[in-house]
Amino acid sequence: MTRKTTDSRCEEGSSRTDFVGMLRGVGLLLAGCAAAVLLFSVADCSATDAGEPSIASTAEVLEENASEKSVEYASFEEVAAAFDVSALNLEYSKRDMDASFDESSATKITLSGDSASVSGSGAVAEGSTVTISTAGTYIVSGNLTDGSITVTTSENDKVQIALNGVKIACSSGPAIDIQSADKCFITLAEGTQNSLSDGSAFTSEDANACIYATCDLTINGLGSLDVSGNYRHGVFSKDDLVVYGGSINVSAVEDGLNGKDSVKIGAGDISIDSGADGVKSSKSTNPEKGFVYVSGGSLSIDAEDDGVQAKTYLCIAGGSIEIDAADDALRSDLEGALNGGSTTVRSGDDAFHCETKLEVNDGSFVVETCSEGYEAEQVVVNGGDTNICALDDAMNASAADLSDDSESSDADTSTIAPSGEPGANAAQPDGSIGAPGASSANADSNEQQQNTAPQGAGQQDSATSPELPSDDGAQGGQAGETPSDLGQAPDVQGRMERGGQAPGGQGGAPGVSDSNCLIQINGGTVVLDSQGDGVDSNGNVEINGGTLLVNGPSSDGDGAFDYDGEATISGGTVLMAGAVGMAQSFTSGTQAFALVQASGLAGSVIEATDADGNVIATLTATRAFGCVLVSGADVSDGDTITVSVDGAATMATAATTGTSGIATGGMGGGPAKGNRPEGQGGPA
Repeated sequence: MTRKTTDSRCEEGSSRTDFVGMLRGVGLLLAGCAAAVLLFSVADCSATDAGEPSIASTAEVLEENASEKSVEYASFEEVAAAFDVSALNLEYSKRDMDASFDESSATKITLSGDSASVSGSGAVAEGSTVTISTAGTYIVSGNLTDGSITVTTSENDKVQIALNGVKIACSSGPAIDIQSADKCFITLAEGTQNSLSDGSAFTSEDANACIYATCDLTINGLGSLDVSGNYRHGVFSKDDLVVYGGSINVSAVEDGLNGKDSVKIGAGDISIDSGADGVKSSKSTNPEKGFVYVSGGSLSIDAEDDGVQAKTYLCIAGGSIEIDAADDALRSDLEGALNGGSTTVRSGDDAFHCETKLEVNDGSFVVETCSEGYEAEQVVVNGGDTNICALDDAMNASAADLSDDSESSDADTSTIAPSGEPGANAAQPDGSIGAPGASSANADSNEQQQNTAPQGAGQQDSATSPELPSDDGAQGGQAGETPSDLGQAPDVQGRMERGGQAPGGQGGAPGVSDSNCLIQINGGTVVLDSQGDGVDSNGNVEINGGTLLVNGPSSDGDGAFDYDGEATISGGTVLMAGAVGMAQSFTSGTQAFALVQASGLAGSVIEATDADGNVIATLTATRAFGCVLVSGADVSDGDTITVSVDGAATMATAATTGTSGIATGGMGGGPAKGNRPEGQGGPA
């Protein structure tokens, strides 16, 4: 599988209308009413004996009341205005989590080549087709060379199909075809191996997957299941899809797992190889649907399009996840969150893209290669460990696009992305970059240089950066000397030259700012390595806590720090190294900072200390740099900050207002290195 390595989208700033803001208020009112209904329902159920199996869990109450409070909207902007993450059903029902079944009372279905037999009630076998028409539990075993299991019960019935050593192939339709039911559970019996496959052409125009369901579908159990979707998708539900157990391998021409209303993964060992998206939910007309939630288990995805795609909300709350995607690794057309788990991604485009808001609260997120890392209108980091290696911007805030013709639609369609060479920038076992045996030295350009993720996410000692691979071929020169192409004034004032095709082109002309765009870091550890901008906001930046370490670009067309509005700092630890040409400092802050001219090469060790000699932060450079931006919790206005590069020290005076130039030594600001509009906090 091949991977693309550039981001072809141009997402210039656009603002949302007052009408959408009004609708958001209406949405909050509706959500409040729904919450009241839910509380009443739960309270009503609590009077029953909690030990009886008929007691509904919170998830089941939400599920039963969904039709009463569900509202459909005509446009996705209306959905966005009404969206409230607290209204989503992110829980699992008791039956989702319970993979047991009563063998003595269940109906037995035995498959035998081109025929089948039934022992018990509720199902009939006609040739190679078994039809289940009544609620109940059905235990299936044996092989079917060309046939299917079809479910046609009442829309109020629940059906459990226990696969007990099954192999089903169907050349003309789904291997399991759930045409009508309230909910179907496919349980993988412990210790069994099961496989399902479909053909490349279906006789039915409705079905589209090897396992197809028009109702809610849950896969659970302790056995194994191989699914081959040769027609389109591997597993598809028109409603909610839940996976809670089993060892599941899915290969599909298009999507691996697709739940139109939602996908929830709470347990299991899941591997997906897909020709389109790995996991997808596409409902675009309901603010309580169209989400993907992963809270546990192990998930490995190799996708020719997005790894995981959600229309409204994508949340990683737990589990171990590995994604190799030709397009975005994680994508939501509205909001997203990282709340836990361990995630490693390689993507041809963005690592985690959300249109409106991306919130990082906990967990480990490692990006071995991507075009851009975190991207949303608002990127808020409250905790966790982030390591991003980007060929373009590592962290980007750009205006949201909520138009109905955005990439993910409610229609059941998939577009297979162009492919490129997989893992072209992945780290090799010997620490080199690119294909095994390739030289570690490479040209320092946005088109040619290969990256690898900073190692040791979450393992830093205080504010010490992990060891990073060197790039000895970048820029040339000796350590401590400014490379010849650094520190030159741009051809046009400020960032006007950014209007072309250079990486990091999300920025605009000087003074162009979208107040909706924000990058805010309140906690956690963020380690960025970018060939474009390190931190890039089309609006504002706020640093209130945490640790931010940035290896920015060597090219003067980009910077380690880039914003169009204001950049303030009131806490945390910051150390950014990058080129001089587009360098920016903070505009103001209650915590002092300094932008210092201190240069070095890839492999140089940068150490910043405060006036008392205490280490603020250290960073090992991955490419040549010409200036360093630093701030620490114990740094006050007027304090001296010392930046040492391989032992060669440069001192500067910290301030709580934007600098007028880059300090070249001693205690003051140095000569201007280019023109920038007032208030940008960079070189005058």
